[in-house]
Amino acid sequence: MFDVIIIGGGLSGLAAAVQLSKDGAKVAIFEQSPRLGGRCYSYIDEKTGDVVDNGQHVLAGAYHNLLKYLDAIGTRHFLRYEPSLSLLFHHPLKGRAKFELSSLPKPFHIVIGMLKYKLLSFQDRQRLLKVGLVLSGWNNELEKRLSTMTVDEWLVDMHQSEEARKNLWHPIAISITNESPAKASALLLARSLRATFLGQKSDSAILIPTVGQSELYVNEAVNLLKKRGAKIFAGAEVEEIELLNGKVAGVRLKKHKLVKAKSIISTVPPYALRKIIPPSYKNEKPFSDLVRYEASPIISINLWFDSEFMDFDYIGLIDKNLQWVFNRRRLMNESKSGSYITAVISGAHKYIETSKEKLLDCAIAEIHDVFPTSRKAKLTSFIIIKEKRATFSATNIYERYRPGAETPIQNFYLAGDWTDTGLPATIEGAVVSGFHAAELISQ
Repeated sequence: MFDVIIIGGGLSGLAAAVQLSKDGAKVAIFEQSPRLGGRCYSYIDEKTGDVVDNGQHVLAGAYHNLLKYLDAIGTRHFLRYEPSLSLLFHHPLKGRAKFELSSLPKPFHIVIGMLKYKLLSFQDRQRLLKVGLVLSGWNNELEKRLSTMTVDEWLVDMHQSEEARKNLWHPIAISITNESPAKASALLLARSLRATFLGQKSDSAILIPTVGQSELYVNEAVNLLKKRGAKIFAGAEVEEIELLNGKVAGVRLKKHKLVKAKSIISTVPPYALRKIIPPSYKNEKPFSDLVRYEASPIISINLWFDSEFMDFDYIGLIDKNLQWVFNRRRLMNESKSGSYITAVISGAHKYIETSKEKLLDCAIAEIHDVFPTSRKAKLTSFIIIKEKRATFSATNIYERYRPGAETPIQNFYLAGDWTDTGLPATIEGAVVSGFHAAELISQ
């Protein structure tokens, strides 16, 4: 008998377990795969000896709950702190330009940053200020209006030109929502922008992981949980939630083994959750809405070259298939020879079925275009990772059906970045949901 069983060992499950075990609960985690971390994991590539993440992350100072989690497990020191947001972009005709916040007090740090962004005309730079003014006047009426709009509809409504959308807003929006601006929820983007730019000045800081995702998010959490007596079962698939008089009794594993618990938190995605809900509840809300879930993919293209040609941390590419390119050697403070970079395509619906050979050819061509000296470098290795279900598709339609933590089943709770966190599918959202479910149980 456990106080709480957590189904799923991703970040939301780990966050819930860390919080509950701190409060003295007897916790068990059941994870179907042989490793924990969910969609946040890393491994050592045997050929190169380098750490490979399943996706590159850059974090924001506004991720308060994530920072609380990292403090709890003792890995916050693995983040490199850049006090002021600075985004470097490459334009095929205009070259490189930075969108960066100044050192002035808020809100002047944003105003000056917008007015100095050289990829836009001065008139377009002035129009950027309108977005800031609208976000600073946040109220229920604005939230209601944004809930019906896509990102593109909102930006057009804010008189943001096509150049402004293409050269600034779209790269930011796709990174935050992992969805096309033509489909993505304006409300989710606006909330994220407001939290990052209009909160404390430290909220707009950039936090760069200097280790792999497993080392940052998972390994020390597992060690802490074991010290607190929590039980972790990897490679253990839950087949069904077991009920007794409308209340959870435990979970049933393969071979019909029953493990009892007073409360259960499910952190698995909707398509997996639907399989384990008792048949008598599958047509009740929120479980009946699980079929509305749609996923949005991310592709990560890891490339190794025999010489270095990128002398900065990362860059956003405009009018390219690749969206961001990261210099892994610099991010992880490595002095190894050669170059190791990761290129990312978010919201990668139209690329996910493309062969890895074609993706590689496309990536090399665009790297050569953006970094002309890379033509002299020899490709020595590559790894392409396709996460077909990287996040939920952050549309207005799905936003209406995201469930809260509580369910019609007594003592059965939901967590995961796809639940109603008020955020896009971010690491912060995953941790928020795990903490919230834990708090409901601890009340």
